[in-house]
Amino acid sequence: MQENSKSEKILYIFLLTMPFIDLFSSLATWNNWPSIGLAFKGLLLLYAIIYLGVKKKECWKYFIIIGVFCGLTLFTNRNTGSIFQEITNLIKIFYLPTLILFFANIKNSYITPKLITKISLIYLVIYLFPYPFDLGHNISEIYPNKDLYLSYFYIGNELANIFILLIPIALLYLLQEKSKKYTIGYSILVICMLALLGTKAMYISVLLIFLYFLYFYRQKVISIIKKHVAICSISILIVGISAVLLLPKTSFYQNIVTSLNFYEIDSIRELLSIENIDNIIYSNRLDFLANVHQEYMSSLLSQKMFGLGRSKILEIKDIEIDIFDIFYSIGIIGSIIYIWYMIFALRQKKLNSFYKFLFILLIIISLFSGHVLISPMVSTYVALLYGLRDEKEGREKDETMDQRATKKTKNRTYA
Repeated sequence: MQENSKSEKILYIFLLTMPFIDLFSSLATWNNWPSIGLAFKGLLLLYAIIYLGVKKKECWKYFIIIGVFCGLTLFTNRNTGSIFQEITNLIKIFYLPTLILFFANIKNSYITPKLITKISLIYLVIYLFPYPFDLGHNISEIYPNKDLYLSYFYIGNELANIFILLIPIALLYLLQEKSKKYTIGYSILVICMLALLGTKAMYISVLLIFLYFLYFYRQKVISIIKKHVAICSISILIVGISAVLLLPKTSFYQNIVTSLNFYEIDSIRELLSIENIDNIIYSNRLDFLANVHQEYMSSLLSQKMFGLGRSKILEIKDIEIDIFDIFYSIGIIGSIIYIWYMIFALRQKKLNSFYKFLFILLIIISLFSGHVLISPMVSTYVALLYGLRDEKEGREKDETMDQRATKKTKNRTYA
């Protein structure tokens, strides 16, 4: 079922404004102002629910069951903290599967890799622009054991996850369009970003994405190497030497050194202890998990069924491993409903192999550093994978719409 041109373009413009919304939300957080980010994403969620309710009637049973559950979990945790915080948490949890459902069921010619390229470019420019002027923030302002340039964004992991998801799609689009000038310019921005926003997840993901492309295009790569052995050998040598020389200057390296010094780790043996794996790899998340689990096990049966609630978890410290933050905040019944709803959403559309790889990669990241499944800043783009259309298909739709518009204009002229 085709969307009308006006609603397609409104959604397209809305998605293009997302980077600015995230920037203003981060500025609000840094300055303790009221945030607008969730309100705007709430509008997208509301539109998705209305659309699905009208166009896909079978969704109503899921909406009703989720609505009843949300009412029960709010009642269960009515005395544990802020009702607004609990409602916000429930919205964030069910945001991703609802948007996956939405994007999998709409037909929008504007939602293509070209849109992803524009969005990622906006994020890159917003992130990099303040750095030469010595503006922005460092994560050390929040965590003294870390060193990472955040620009004016607030959560480095969320921004890194967005780049991990969007940049490979954008680079692939630019390469397929065979635009050398734009590809080189975009790549320079990406390299600058990698030097500044070198999270562990970012660098590991870059390696995995590189290996994926190397395997996927292995025959072409082997053919090029056979034809240009000398040039390829020199290129690999230059890249290797450059990586060795530049690595100590990256934020990734500085972040690791800062963490090792903070925890006084002087040897590999000390690094491989359970405590230091938690400190360096998980940033103390396993310790937070143990504390929340202890609270959960001593809680009432009703809280085991419907969750501790977000307020209670924050009193201890949120885990920042998404599946555990979901489970402990909404309990056994909530987790069953969430999984049931997510499976229904994922079955709506099959992703191509590359998008599926990126989706799985982000799920893996959520198991280590979080900020994927319950972060609307990231999950909006995870869900958008299910709405992406082939660039050719989008162009054909645009041409059809232009022809219709021309025909209408002629009819009015003759009238």
